[in-house]
Amino acid sequence: MIKHFITKENFGQRVLQLVILIAHLALLKWILYTLYEGGVLPFTTLMFHFGGISVAGGLLIFTCAQIYKRQYQKELRKHGQNAKLDS
Repeated sequence: MIKHFITKENFGQRVLQLVILIAHLALLKWILYTLYEGGVLPFTTLMFHFGGISVAGGLLIFTCAQIYKRQYQKELRKHGQNAKLDS
């Protein structure tokens, strides 16, 4: 089963998915740390943590969307279809 999941053609995509998964897990760890320590952290430190989490989450979502948009356009070009997307 795993040999059909990872092939020579999609190896780069699977590595990219692994990197994205690790980034999401790191963000989740930061969220859990902030929630766990929220009662003992000073208020300003807590607000900086939540601000950082929101910026990091937004950047992660935007980056993933751009990466997959680029891959989708590349795949459309590969199959000879029009790769124009509404932006």
